[in-house]
Amino acid sequence: MMSSGDEGPSNADVTLNSSVADLNLQEPTSSSPDNAADSATISYQPPISNNVPGFRYKYPQAKPTPPGVDDTEWNKLFTAADSRYYNKHGKNSKESEKYRIRGETYELALKMLGEKREKEKLVAAGLLPAKARKIPTADKLGKMSTTIKREPSTASRDATPMFGTSIGDMTLGIAEKIKSEGRARKPMAPTTISSDRGTPAPTTTIKSTPIPPPKLDKPVLKKKATAPSVKKPVIKPRSETPSGTSGSRPSGPRTSNSTDNESGSNDGGEYCICRGPDDHRMMVCCEGGCDDWYHCSCVGIDETDTRELLDRYVCPKCTTAEAFTTWKPMCRYYNVGIFQGKLPCKKHARVTMNPPSKYCSDEHRDAFWTFVKSRVRGDEKPSMGGALNRKEIGWLLERSKTADDVHGLGGKPRLPNKEDADLTRPVGLYYLTAEEQLEIAEIQQKKAVIEARVGGFTNQVKVLVMINDRAKHALKLTNLEVKDFCGYDNRLAMNEAEFSIWCNTAEGQAALETGEIGPRTSETLSLGMIMPHPAQSIPDAPKGPDALNNMCLKARKKCKHLNWRELHNHDFVYNKKILRDELERLARAEAEIVDNAETREAAKDYYANNVTIQLF
Repeated sequence: MMSSGDEGPSNADVTLNSSVADLNLQEPTSSSPDNAADSATISYQPPISNNVPGFRYKYPQAKPTPPGVDDTEWNKLFTAADSRYYNKHGKNSKESEKYRIRGETYELALKMLGEKREKEKLVAAGLLPAKARKIPTADKLGKMSTTIKREPSTASRDATPMFGTSIGDMTLGIAEKIKSEGRARKPMAPTTISSDRGTPAPTTTIKSTPIPPPKLDKPVLKKKATAPSVKKPVIKPRSETPSGTSGSRPSGPRTSNSTDNESGSNDGGEYCICRGPDDHRMMVCCEGGCDDWYHCSCVGIDETDTRELLDRYVCPKCTTAEAFTTWKPMCRYYNVGIFQGKLPCKKHARVTMNPPSKYCSDEHRDAFWTFVKSRVRGDEKPSMGGALNRKEIGWLLERSKTADDVHGLGGKPRLPNKEDADLTRPVGLYYLTAEEQLEIAEIQQKKAVIEARVGGFTNQVKVLVMINDRAKHALKLTNLEVKDFCGYDNRLAMNEAEFSIWCNTAEGQAALETGEIGPRTSETLSLGMIMPHPAQSIPDAPKGPDALNNMCLKARKKCKHLNWRELHNHDFVYNKKILRDELERLARAEAEIVDNAETREAAKDYYANNVTIQLF
């Protein structure tokens, strides 16, 4: 329905959307702002989804949607409210989560919703200017070849419906159509569009009601890289910068920096070894096969190194001899920054250039050699252990034919391998003195004892697993009143010596060979037995099925063996770590003795022909 003062549009100019059933327009009765705002009344409102079952909110705290509000609109408002708290606390997701749990984010979203509704009312009443619309240039209008029929109107404000108005091959969406009809427009003369600066420009005559051209539909801008879901990984675009280690594969790890997201909020998924969400920290994708995403802080990788130096990341569980994490060569100027105590350069070197370069730029190349030149002593006096002069540096470079020779300057002298010698055996073993041989024999004896102790703790961990499995199996086979019983076995209380004896018994050998531990036999009952006080009497253990033999059947929470699994496992693992550290210390001591023997033999001729004089 429309007033008699308006002439309805033709079928060629107006295309009704199938989702719109009716449209009613009324002419204003006066020139007041209130009546002018009601001059165009749309009776149809698009259906909204309010608290629809199965709607996926970004955060569960956004439930429920306020009455009369669309779920999608409320979800966006709640996300925007969460972003305010997130940015307020320096992009700290944990702080914004506290606001969501306390309900303050929900209250802020309600406040934002009220402000939005008030603003919509003011815009509709003409008290606030509508959002500026972008007018296409004359070139674009000329390309679209737009010709819209002008309809006469007797009203001061044109209220002709524009549903389905086509511009070229573009059709307004329902949201734009409703906005076009609901806003009061000033009439425009059918003149030409020209430049604001008076410069002549192509013009296009518009034969239409005075409605500005709508925005052209632009391709939707995709958000920057966000870590994909674990269940449905999305392949992310990778950098096309050539790598220094792989010529056919694009270099650069698959990274995600969630601080670039428009919403500034996490997606609630589970990633990384911490099984946490995508919480605005930089993440890196494993390229070893699992395609899982990991927080750089959780896997011990610096974010700056990730951006500049990481070539390919492979997580520990996917690491093999062929697939492992690789890095790009670092700019050589990094060492200068470390030496001077300044911020070092952590960019990758241009190794893919022709010819390759050890520097990230020409500036750092020149700065490096300027620094090297500044370290050279300017006088001609011979060095006495300090900086070298130009002649001494030239003499060293003349005698260093290869880069390995330069790198070996100042190092310990080495001896070549003898003919028909075992290449896996260190050269220094051939030049050990009697005292050094005795010392090495003592070290090897200590290492053998420690390795045996490490093997004992490894077997105790296996027994712990077998006892736990036996307790679970016994629960399925027997009908006990206490369903959640303790299950402790006193074979875990043996010390190292007692456990070593138990391993040599038939019971222990059978358990370690089969991986299943049975009831305790009479042969091992004395191991780990508690010696009672002379006046103390200990009742015999109740007889029962073999599945429950030597097993604590008290309720788990009431038993004194609480957390026996965790305590014993921690004890065994910690003891193994201490013993392995001791093994490494002994190995370093042995290697140092052998290395000193080789150095002594290599420098024998030098000290024979040179005399050292002590001056003070």
